[in-house]
Amino acid sequence: SFEMTDNGKLDGNWQLCQIDTLATNGTCNMSYSSIYWSMENNLLQVRDIDNNNLRILFRFNHQGDSLFIFDPYHVITKDELEPVESDSLLLPLGISQTEEHFLIEQLSNGNLTLKSPIYRLRFRKY
Repeated sequence: SFEMTDNGKLDGNWQLCQIDTLATNGTCNMSYSSIYWSMENNLLQVRDIDNNNLRILFRFNHQGDSLFIFDPYHVITKDELEPVESDSLLLPLGISQTEEHFLIEQLSNGNLTLKSPIYRLRFRKY
């Protein structure tokens, strides 16, 4: 049997367009970035095409206005995964920990805003 979840508008492909650093109120325009988040069922793939097509797979849980991501694996080849044990690989992607809780501040057909303890991430759907 297949495991199915109802993530509603959250499922799909999202391009990271802006990162706000909450502690400093700094903003980084990422509208030309090549960082993409793809969500389906309970799997999140984060890709950075400009960084040697870096791909990280996470499990995620979507409950109400919360998004929990955990259990990250670095995709080495199509047949080889390596557990991510260091946060340093994740920081350029807007993720500060291997287990992260995001508050979903906005979710529509075309826009997603996530807030972690450190960052606010703004996405557009494509």
